[in-house]
Amino acid sequence: MRIIVVGWIDAVDAAWYRNQETCPFCFDWSFVKQWVIDTIDWSDPDNPAIRINASGTDMTDNVTMAAQAGSKSPEPARPQITRHDHVALLARVRAALERPDSLDAAARATLTGAIGASESGLRVCALPWPIDMHLGIIEHRHGVNFYAGLNRDVLVAEMAEYAREWWKEIGDRRDPNTLPDDEVLAAYFNDHPSESYSTEILRLEPLPAVRSVSSIESGAYCVLSTAHLTVQTAGLLDKWACWPPSDRPIDIAASVYGWFVPTRPLPDDRRAQIPDDLQEIIAFGRDRGFQFLLLDCDADRAADLPVHDW
Repeated sequence: MRIIVVGWIDAVDAAWYRNQETCPFCFDWSFVKQWVIDTIDWSDPDNPAIRINASGTDMTDNVTMAAQAGSKSPEPARPQITRHDHVALLARVRAALERPDSLDAAARATLTGAIGASESGLRVCALPWPIDMHLGIIEHRHGVNFYAGLNRDVLVAEMAEYAREWWKEIGDRRDPNTLPDDEVLAAYFNDHPSESYSTEILRLEPLPAVRSVSSIESGAYCVLSTAHLTVQTAGLLDKWACWPPSDRPIDIAASVYGWFVPTRPLPDDRRAQIPDDLQEIIAFGRDRGFQFLLLDCDADRAADLPVHDW
């Protein structure tokens, strides 16, 4: 929901300036509440959207908004690796260890890169390539049993153990321990109509993309950790958020996620009231083309900004 709501920032901003034409530092946050009531279609609570008018355009005069602006930057998909690829990589590593002089600098760099890519993939996802899970269900008078195996033989062997345990119920005089698993399974359920079993194959896929630990959520806004602020500055933001909009040195808003801070340049008199750490964060966002910052205690940290102890 946060991704959707912050995506409306451009639309609200444009509506305010279009209708009020007042100083941005006097922004009236009650306007946002009324804008949401008048403009947002909540017919689908899980996917609220700006209403479309009769002409087929949205209620914000085609202001770019929303999911596109508020979504996370797309990440490159991790190349699909197979078991064969991994085995081949291990063979290359073994050959390099056995004959280290056979590799020139370029070949060594290529091999090192391949090892690093494999290492990164395994760090992010314990499943490096697709695998087929064989699943089974046995329904009986006491409930349901679930089974899983990495191949059909393992699955059938597990399910056959159930059939052997209750073998006497079908009146078959053969010793189930001397019969193959497939035969035990078939014979038991053929002669036990009140119970049944089924199997299916579920393919498990690795994660489609690797997300860098240092990546930050961004769009028209940028989400940064509050660790880039000092405790004193955080206290000021809490205090300013309670003031009337016209009295604040900067036009901020508090939310359940953190503080929204605009990155637009400030007049000299207002900038003099802003602590250096907050000015640095604002400049960071403005230099990268963001209109707003959301300072969130759970957000990621940017490598280019200092971190403060709380």
